[in-house]
Amino acid sequence: MAEKQTVRLCYHIINAHFGFVTAQVASTLLIRGRLPLGQLTRLTPGVSSREVRLALLVLIQHNIVWHSEDEIDGEVYEINWEEPASRLRFGRYIMIVRDKLGDAAAEVLSFVLDNGKLKVGQVIENLAFEDPKHQKFLKPCTAKSHISPRDRLIQHEAQCKRERIKEGGNSILTPKDLMEIKMMAAKKIQQEEEEADALGMVVSQGSEEPRSTKKKNATEDEKVVNEDIFFKVNYPKLNTCIRNEIIIEAAVHRYNTQTAEVLRAALKATEDRQHNLLDFRSEPVGPHDISSKLSSTSVLLNGIRTTKKSYNPSVKDYIALLCNDDNHTPAGLASAFLAPVSGGGGGSGRVTVEFDRIGRRLKQRVYESNVRERFGDDAVKVIRILMDKGKMDEKHLSKVALIAPNVLRPLLTRLSAASLVSLQEVPKSADRNPSRTYYLWYVDLAKAYSNLLSALYQTLANIVARTAEEESQVRPSLDKRDRTDLSGQEHLLNRHDLAVLNEWGEKQERLHVLAMRVEENVFILRDMLGDPEPER
Repeated sequence: MAEKQTVRLCYHIINAHFGFVTAQVASTLLIRGRLPLGQLTRLTPGVSSREVRLALLVLIQHNIVWHSEDEIDGEVYEINWEEPASRLRFGRYIMIVRDKLGDAAAEVLSFVLDNGKLKVGQVIENLAFEDPKHQKFLKPCTAKSHISPRDRLIQHEAQCKRERIKEGGNSILTPKDLMEIKMMAAKKIQQEEEEADALGMVVSQGSEEPRSTKKKNATEDEKVVNEDIFFKVNYPKLNTCIRNEIIIEAAVHRYNTQTAEVLRAALKATEDRQHNLLDFRSEPVGPHDISSKLSSTSVLLNGIRTTKKSYNPSVKDYIALLCNDDNHTPAGLASAFLAPVSGGGGGSGRVTVEFDRIGRRLKQRVYESNVRERFGDDAVKVIRILMDKGKMDEKHLSKVALIAPNVLRPLLTRLSAASLVSLQEVPKSADRNPSRTYYLWYVDLAKAYSNLLSALYQTLANIVARTAEEESQVRPSLDKRDRTDLSGQEHLLNRHDLAVLNEWGEKQERLHVLAMRVEENVFILRDMLGDPEPER
C-alpha cells in the first residue's frame, strides 16, 4: 500500500494516460495492496469483471502491475507505484537518447515507451528500421520481470533455508545463518538479472566456423538482437544520465562552466559502467581518461584565475579544484565533487566521482530552498544551526542565531507544524512534569525529507489534475484541430478556436515546465543516494 499523496499522484497519471477505468483498478491496488482477481473486482466500484481483466492486461503490458502465485489466494496482483511516477520523465528520457544516439534512437525509445514492451520485429515493422540495436537504453523483459522483487527474494530465502536445514539437519538457524541466507538470496537475484540481460543479444548464426571457435571468438560485433525476446525501457540506466546532468548543473552553480566540463568528462569516462543509482561512487578515472573525453582543450581556458599572466590551467588543476585540495577539513571533504583514490597522491592521481556526498548535499539544498521559500531566511539560519550544533533549547538557539525569542518561538512552531524540525523532551524527574522538562529542538532529516517528498507528490498531482482540467475545457477546439480534413491546416479554423488553441499551448508549456522542476526535486529526494545517517 502506498502513501496518500502517492496514491493520488499515481491515480491522476494513470487516468491521464490510460483512462478512468484503468485508473480505478490501479487506485484499488494502491489503497488495498496486493489482491486476487475476485477481491479486486468486488472492491472496484462501477467496473465489471471483464473491464478489470482488460485493465490488468494494459497495466501488466506497461510494467505497472506485478502478478505472482500465492499459496492461499492463488494468482495475486500488486502495483509497482514507482512505474507510473516515472512516466513524468518520459520526455526527458527521449531528449537524453536523442542527444546521445540521434533521432532514430529517440523514435525507437518513444515507441517502446508508448507500448510498454515490444519485440524487435514489432519495432521494425512499425518504424521501418533495419535493426534497432539501442541495447544501452533497452533491456530484456522475461517472465520473472513480472514478479515483485520482494516475492522473488522471499522465494529464494525459503529455498536457501530448506537447503541449509537439509545439509545441517538442524531446523533452528542462528542470526549468522539468517544473514548468510539473505546474502545468498540477493546474489541469486543478481545472477538472474545478469542472465536475463544476456538474453538480449545472441551470436549471429551466419558464420560457418566450428562451434568451439565461434564461442571463443564471439565479440560484440558478431552479436545481433534476439528477436524472440521482449524489450522494455531501461529506467535505471536513463536515471543515471539524469543524475549526471543534475551533478553537472550543481558544478556550474558552484564553480563555472569550465570546471563543469571537466566533471562531465569524468562522468562520461565511466558512463558505460554506470548501470543504476546504487553506486556510492564512480569507477576510478585518471587525468588522461578525462582529457580524452573533453570536446576540446579550449574549454579549459579562463576557468581558473591567478595572478600569473600566461597561465593556462590543466586538467589536473581542475581535478584538484573539484577535490577541494586546498581544504582538507571534514567540511571541505564533504563538499568535494571528486575524491582521490587511496594512494593516488592527491589530485594528480586517479579520482572517483562521489555520488553519495553530492546527493547528500543536493538533498540538503532542496530542503533549505523549500524552507526559505515558505518561511524566509531566518528559518534557514535556524535549521543550519541545528544541523551543525545538534539538539538545542530555545533560549540557547535564540542567542546563537541572534533572533529575538518572541520572533523565534512562532517560527519554530510553524517549522514544527510542517515537520521540518522536531522536538525532543528530556524530563528532569520520573513524573515527567512539563515544568521540570527540557525541550530541545533538532532537525530530523529523514522525517523532513519524507514530509517534503509527500508535499512534492501533492504538488505534482495538482499539476497533472490541473492539466487534465484545462485540456477538457478546450476539448472542442482540440477535436476540430485533430480532424483529418484540417490536418496541417490550422489557419482554416475560426478566430475563436485559434485564440483558444494559442492560449492552451502557452498554459500547457508553463505547466510542463513547472512539473519538470518539481519532478527534479522528487528525483533528488527519492532516487539519488545521500540519505541522512541514523542518529546514534
